[in-house]
Amino acid sequence: ERRRLPMVEVENYTFKGPDGPVKLTDLFGERYLLLVQNVMFGPDWEQGCPSCTWAVDNLPANMGRITENGIAFALISQAPIEKLEAWREKNGWPHLWVSSHDTSYHYDWGWTRTTDQGEEWQLPGYSYYLLKDGVPYLTYMTTARGTEAILPTAHIMDRTVYGRQQDWEDSPEGWPQYPTYG
Repeated sequence: ERRRLPMVEVENYTFKGPDGPVKLTDLFGERYLLLVQNVMFGPDWEQGCPSCTWAVDNLPANMGRITENGIAFALISQAPIEKLEAWREKNGWPHLWVSSHDTSYHYDWGWTRTTDQGEEWQLPGYSYYLLKDGVPYLTYMTTARGTEAILPTAHIMDRTVYGRQQDWEDSPEGWPQYPTYG
């Protein structure tokens, strides 16, 4: 059913990469499919979201397995590229990470939301794109707990007797549980 969802043409946004401007279509490289991890990292934050950082750390060690199947991968966040590069280097990530800081991308697609009082918050998630005849199309996106489908470590922990040991889980009295982002 997901493969039959309508595709939505997407603006060819111009992001900032470590070496200068990068168009959305550039993120595909030589491939026709693109998976983007939308990492929560606000413009005024000093570091990336702990949960999103954990998710990037849980990516396959061999990302070549997806590129062999025509799928490119990139990270997009709203923080300025200098902050993203510093966080990427600190965590030892080899992935291309671009900044949407000077674009409407995060607002257009709901990755950054604004309350009636003007306060902003961000959502984590994945966007799946198709490049057809030079035009990018969004084919699927998921956020929040929907991102866990591709996190093998979460699934491994879920199947142990104690689960993730996080305070949101329904566990018997006395079992170890800790704050989710503690």
